[in-house]
Amino acid sequence: MRLSYVLPVHNEEAVLTRNVARLSAHLSKSPGAEILLVENGSRDDSWKLACGLAEQPGPTPIRAFRVAAAGIGHAFDRGLREAIATEPNPSRRWGILTAADLPFDFTDLDAAEPFLAQEGHASLLIGSKAHPASVVQVPLERRLASWGYRQIRRFVSGMRTMDSQGSIFIRLDMAARLVPLVKSRDFFYTTELVLHLERLGDRPVELPVTLAPSRRASTVRPLRHGTAMFLALVLETMRGGRVPPTCGRRR
Repeated sequence: MRLSYVLPVHNEEAVLTRNVARLSAHLSKSPGAEILLVENGSRDDSWKLACGLAEQPGPTPIRAFRVAAAGIGHAFDRGLREAIATEPNPSRRWGILTAADLPFDFTDLDAAEPFLAQEGHASLLIGSKAHPASVVQVPLERRLASWGYRQIRRFVSGMRTMDSQGSIFIRLDMAARLVPLVKSRDFFYTTELVLHLERLGDRPVELPVTLAPSRRASTVRPLRHGTAMFLALVLETMRGGRVPPTCGRRR
């Protein structure tokens, strides 16, 4: 099973080389794996650095792309579309959406590996901070905000997925169906992706992860970003409807 890691690159100049090197070395054991760096609206030399990394020989092929607007959803969308466009057999490749600092190290990939080669079992996996076996240490404010958002999300849209903001593993044949439906280009992108999956009557498999100690200051502002995601959730639910209540439960 081939892997396409999509890393959003926004003002990552200080840490990008180190993190890409870690990922490239780890993926060297996975034939056909690739790394897609998608720079989006940086104010530093991230784009120049990403291009340099793509040109250097290494154990894992690297491709670099650029979108002018800042927003993690812009990066995820462009990366998935590029992976889909160049894969002749999309049912045999998975796109992986995560942060450039690899917040779970490789615990999410380790948990996902038993599912990646099982045809027909699942088309979307999530490295889930809400899984009962996950090891997550975050400030109380963040935990309360995540819990509250989860309850509101289920009440408003009917979603059963516990953590739609974790790392996403999506088989590219399913991505080809869902990506054109996703309108968001900010932090709501992965939630909307999962919402469309649930509307199809499917459910992601949520996997346990270990959240690594933060290597940088978080760019998430719970009040501002939480409010924006709530409004996006309401608008998308009004547009596309609630999740049917017959979805099965996958954990």
